[in-house]
Amino acid sequence: MNYMVRVSINLNVELDDEFFDDLICTMFEGGSNYWINYIDIHHPDGNKPRGVPNSTWATEALRKDGSVSIYSLDDKVNYQLTEQKLIAGVQMWVDKYPDKVSIVHNIIDSGDIDANEADSILQYALFKELVFG
Repeated sequence: MNYMVRVSINLNVELDDEFFDDLICTMFEGGSNYWINYIDIHHPDGNKPRGVPNSTWATEALRKDGSVSIYSLDDKVNYQLTEQKLIAGVQMWVDKYPDKVSIVHNIIDSGDIDANEADSILQYALFKELVFG
């Protein structure tokens, strides 16, 4: 017989550029597009260069204290996403669903975050609760 006990462990993990790139790509290219009409990326360096994906440009904007305006299909309200809000959304998701978090070498593995989970993270970041879906 195998003896097993569940314990709670507090860990400090890192969220690297790949994590943010993957998360934002999953949010905007599938996870949240059922309630998002369009986004407007406010990058401190100006306009997006040709050939740079929107998700990469949005990640860079957030990392440089820019923001992303998100307009919903329902009410056309402009919600502002910042890096601090996104990190808070990730923290809320981790707190609510620790069993869905995969950590590899002290970094949350973004490869295990599906479209529904990415959408939840974005909603936690913007609304502190699940509003859509």
